[in-house]
Amino acid sequence: MAKVAILVPFAEMCELAQPLLETCGAHLEVICLEHTETSRAAQRARELEGRGCELIIARGAQANQIKSAVRLPVVEMCVTAQELGLVMLELKEQLGCERPVIGLVGFANMLCDTTCFNRLFGIELHSYMVEKSADLQTVVELALREGCQAVVGGEIACAHAQKLGRATRLIPAGAESMANALHAAEGVCYAIDQEKRNSAEMDTMLNYTFSGIMQVDRQGSIQRVNRAGYDLLECEPGNLLGQPVTRVLPALSHAVLEETLLFGKESYALVMDIRRKAVVLNIAPIRVDGYVAGALLTFQEGRRIIEMDSELRRELFRRGYIAKHTFANLPDGGKQDAETVALAKRIAKYSAPILLTGEAGTGKTILAQCIHNESLCRTNAFVSLDCSAWLPETLDTMLFGNVTFKKETAASLAELAQNGTLYLEHVEALPFETQYKLLCLIRGKFLHNGTNQAVATSVRVIAATDVNLVSRVEKGEFRSDLYYALGVLSVELLPLRRRREAILPWAERYLNDWQEKYKRYVHLTQGACRFMQDYDWPGNMNQLNSVCERVVLLTEKRNVDEVFLRRQLEQVTPKLLPGTEKVVLYKDQKAVQVAEVLRRCGGSREKAAAELGISKTTLWRYIKKYGIETDYTC
Repeated sequence: MAKVAILVPFAEMCELAQPLLETCGAHLEVICLEHTETSRAAQRARELEGRGCELIIARGAQANQIKSAVRLPVVEMCVTAQELGLVMLELKEQLGCERPVIGLVGFANMLCDTTCFNRLFGIELHSYMVEKSADLQTVVELALREGCQAVVGGEIACAHAQKLGRATRLIPAGAESMANALHAAEGVCYAIDQEKRNSAEMDTMLNYTFSGIMQVDRQGSIQRVNRAGYDLLECEPGNLLGQPVTRVLPALSHAVLEETLLFGKESYALVMDIRRKAVVLNIAPIRVDGYVAGALLTFQEGRRIIEMDSELRRELFRRGYIAKHTFANLPDGGKQDAETVALAKRIAKYSAPILLTGEAGTGKTILAQCIHNESLCRTNAFVSLDCSAWLPETLDTMLFGNVTFKKETAASLAELAQNGTLYLEHVEALPFETQYKLLCLIRGKFLHNGTNQAVATSVRVIAATDVNLVSRVEKGEFRSDLYYALGVLSVELLPLRRRREAILPWAERYLNDWQEKYKRYVHLTQGACRFMQDYDWPGNMNQLNSVCERVVLLTEKRNVDEVFLRRQLEQVTPKLLPGTEKVVLYKDQKAVQVAEVLRRCGGSREKAAAELGISKTTLWRYIKKYGIETDYTC
């Protein structure tokens, strides 16, 4: 049964209600029937709510105050037409008028429909409804100014009207209105009992599942959590219910949650770190008649995240095994970069290996560091190795150590990367035997050189290459099983010429870094910016970074124009003109063409212009624009 409290403004109403309680149905249990001062109604309601009260019956101003004070349902006692009609007849007889003017003052929530009262009772009734008790006296004075001969209202209204010399009648508190309120409460209590039964069944079902389950409303506030959810979050119910879910789960993306709550989009297999546990999260919208009323979050706990001890972390960081770059610090590189970053973020949470492909200098090492710092092993080591920089036997020893007799060397790179990330640049350079050991490492087995026993391990491997590994597999130069193991998750990084929106943001990043280092400050003109964005950058970000450093160091003016920038590119990335020892700008086909024609024409601008089909003036402009300097120009 639902627990009900009845609060009334007059003591005599308790006497009216008492015999009616004996007729209450099976769904209603009255735990309190008392006369309460209006000034204490809200406080008393909060006390009753704390005692487990589930519904309150109240009247008028008290009902209004209680509704704003507690979240419990409130059934309002409403005076019936019969009760109010009898008062009107009594007042008409007292006034002795054929058609008296009567003012009805009170709260709309406690009065019945009086539309036909004038015709039924031969009166002229004016209604004055208020929302706050403080307005009652003002409204009484208004009623008297408008010609009302008498006032029907509550205690405050009647006392003020009597003070002003008018006849009054209290709004009745009859047994009929009390019985109606109890009947209405019976229906609400039946619904409460049904909801409690459904909720108990749901809680039983949820609490006996092994997955954590959380329900949030449309605003993202937590409404319900099952027992497995409380255990996973290591929180008490009082610290969770009503809290914003993004405060309880800081790793949960606001954007992902909004897509569910606003647009009904489902999200599956999101991986996050919760209390040092890898947890897979699914989010599904709760739809009511096509409207998204909230969301259900389910959690499946994965492996415990192991964090290295602080002493080892300090030593690894001292030796440089740390990832500096994060996704948050990457410059805005336009649509293509945004798509690459979105994919990398999505796969970063998983422990599966990742293969990064792309031309040299496209930023694979930077992306690998970002992935590590976005992963669940970000507090552990990031160990990187350029496989192309070492001899095969040295490479194998560096990765998997060497044990001879009883003497053990320093920890290998694979050991240092335990519970962290091992990043292998130019993975195609690994010898065949080392490729097999790397495959075992990916599968959770560490083969230390000099022993015949595999040791269980947990290392996240990120490999990078700028060659076609499929071709290497076909030639028998790279293990096919290792290729497929590495390629479970892969990201291709496009060259700068295919993502030109990224050129200027990265140039700005590199210029800022070099300006800060050398305390020299430069500004690119619009022409220089256009040239940068139009240039193909065959060396990609490595070339861009080198040119930016050179510009900062060698410019004699703060403003760097296109001509100066072009000359620096000439020096950093030169190209020989075929058949000569003359240098022209790398990859600039127009410059190559003009210089070649000038060479063939022996430096004659007239002949060269004729062969090119342009005027001598235009030829001169090309020579100036591209900075063509040969002994043939004149």
